[in-house]
Amino acid sequence: MALAIDDLAAFEADARALLKLDLVSPLLDEQFTEFSVLFGEHGIMGIQPHVEVPFASQGKLIEVAIDVEDAPATRALLAASGYEPAVVNHLPEPNADEYLYGKEFAGVPFMVCTRGDNEAQMRVQGPFRELEEAPFPKLASVVLTVEDIERTAADLAHHFGMESTECAPRGLGTRAVTGHHRITLVEGPSELSEHFASPLAALVIAADAVEAMRARLEGADMPVIHSCSLRTGGTAYYFGSAFHGIPLLIHPATADGEMISAQAATETAD
Repeated sequence: MALAIDDLAAFEADARALLKLDLVSPLLDEQFTEFSVLFGEHGIMGIQPHVEVPFASQGKLIEVAIDVEDAPATRALLAASGYEPAVVNHLPEPNADEYLYGKEFAGVPFMVCTRGDNEAQMRVQGPFRELEEAPFPKLASVVLTVEDIERTAADLAHHFGMESTECAPRGLGTRAVTGHHRITLVEGPSELSEHFASPLAALVIAADAVEAMRARLEGADMPVIHSCSLRTGGTAYYFGSAFHGIPLLIHPATADGEMISAQAATETAD
């Protein structure tokens, strides 16, 4: 996923120190003077615009990337439903295109790319694992707030084959659905909504040493504002938007399966 960042150098320093995330500048993006980019195997991309650019004009969330088997075929399916990409980005190494869609799709900007293409492009610079193979800590899921959870889930299933099941909203709404695609949808009011960067309710990071990560964040004056005990052990912690304006939730890596399955249909708030 890609996020608009005000100060990329400070973001990189805090990501390394507090979240233990390494970031590199993709060679492909160094040709652009309008913005700077940092990315990593953990699945999180920071983009700092230096001038006004259309893709960063709609808020903190620039894109949620969806890997598909055939991006051009998915583009055709989306076109049949009236959705056209706002940006077509060419990746030289796999000689393939990826497609950025604006917020016309349920208010969420999606980037559609063929599975493995981005990693192939990044391997021009050296080894680069796909997200599922990358070590923790890393992006575990993304929580998106939508107006109509039924319709959005149906659209995701139709266009991307993404099946969803009911899960716990964990204080981020009154209802939620999720799946192994790692996109959680929430709807309804939440006392935490002032911390959202709509439609982004939470960037979710899984870590082996989640308590150490929590301590580092709190030591940097980023307190936990909501927490939930997990069935598989440990706790999920929500920090609101204290981390560079990004609503952040962290949980133990051992709870990865619980967080994206129907096992999370109930919750205990601490």
